[in-house]
Amino acid sequence: MIGRVLSILLLVILSGLIFYIGITYNNNNIIINTITINGNYHLTKEDYMNFANLIDKTGYKYLSLQIIKDRIEKHPYVDKADVRYEGSGKVTIKIYEKTFEAILLDNQKQYLVTDKLEILPFLSGTKNVDYPIISNIYKKDSIKVMTFYKQNYDLLTASKILSGIKFISEELYGELSLIDMNYGNDVMIYVSLYDYPVIIGRGNEIKKIVYLYNLWNYLKGKEINNFMNYVDLRYNGHIYLGIQDSLFVGEQKL
Repeated sequence: MIGRVLSILLLVILSGLIFYIGITYNNNNIIINTITINGNYHLTKEDYMNFANLIDKTGYKYLSLQIIKDRIEKHPYVDKADVRYEGSGKVTIKIYEKTFEAILLDNQKQYLVTDKLEILPFLSGTKNVDYPIISNIYKKDSIKVMTFYKQNYDLLTASKILSGIKFISEELYGELSLIDMNYGNDVMIYVSLYDYPVIIGRGNEIKKIVYLYNLWNYLKGKEINNFMNYVDLRYNGHIYLGIQDSLFVGEQKL
């Protein structure tokens, strides 16, 4: 009985080894004539092909599927890539780009921020980047691309604000243009439809986002927006509206 089990186990191991060797052999000895890319969104297919040095077909004879995969996945925008040989000399690459959340503005330079708080370079030719801007984060050192900033309090707070607004209202999220972190001081939010800032200060950001959403619904389309200088949410649930050069005499409690 034990001998039979060992024989079956040995057969399975040998079959797996033969399969692995076959796949490895095929990957390293296939003839590649064409390479196509799909799944790209923020850059053109040509941009990715250029980065991976896949434009010149005379070099295809030196490629394997693993080499192609490694080159594509080195691109800052790429999370992972599936590379397949389709037969007849054709290779297809399916790109999965990283999820962008915002644009970071720092010292007049633009960077991309992912949902994992990784800072990426803003490459020439990047398209479809209608994301909110985060500006003036407090930091000790200069920005380093391809680095995760999960320990940066300002960037983490801005990300929480973005996620909270998106959860509460996709429409309001679509109109959010700027979160000014003010170098660790009072946070200000700008909505594209209005010229004035919304001052939310520091602390209880999620609660203040709810106030902002309620106020935004109330003020939508009203003429008073043309005369306002700011909205202030810093004071314990009270909303102050700054009109022209004077503070609005009333207040609203939510």
